[in-house]
Amino acid sequence: MKPEENTIPESTFKMFFVKHNYFHNGFKEWIFYPGMLFHDMEAWWTDNGIRPTPHEGIDLCFYRDNRWQIRRIDNGTKIPVMYTGDIVHIHDDFLGKSIYVKHSMKDKNGNTLHTIYGHTIPQNRCVTGKIAHEGDIIAEVAAISENSRTLPHIHITMAWIPESLSCKRLNWDTIWTSGSVILCNPLEHIK
Repeated sequence: MKPEENTIPESTFKMFFVKHNYFHNGFKEWIFYPGMLFHDMEAWWTDNGIRPTPHEGIDLCFYRDNRWQIRRIDNGTKIPVMYTGDIVHIHDDFLGKSIYVKHSMKDKNGNTLHTIYGHTIPQNRCVTGKIAHEGDIIAEVAAISENSRTLPHIHITMAWIPESLSCKRLNWDTIWTSGSVILCNPLEHIK
């Protein structure tokens, strides 16, 4: 674990995720295939595809229910925010919208923790400038077009972002090209 990650507490994301979504046979654990985890280079939605950059977060799509059956989430699945914070930016991504939430946690260099939720449909009260409290539903999983090569899923990124990087400039390109964003593995915090 990196020193700056020591300041991030475990999130109640999983508890709120299960609470707000009806799972007929319960929810036991997330299942990940190659390409879904932090820093994976494979593209799980295509055969033998390689990502142009390492995966900047995790993709939540498949889970095991209490009967040990593998299931998947679908469009409309409710997405809770991991920690209390301000919604600072929303922009289009290739499957829906990405929502950026700025939290009050700082690393040893003064960078602020942000969680980013990709491929969503924001709920009505999820707008820039609004506060979201831990466990609040901020969005639903976006529907996937019939032509898409992927399945509905939640993409979650966690990043330490300096105050000097304007929230309005945040997007998937600036995360990689700014040189000042430090990515964290979300799986270490949403057990």
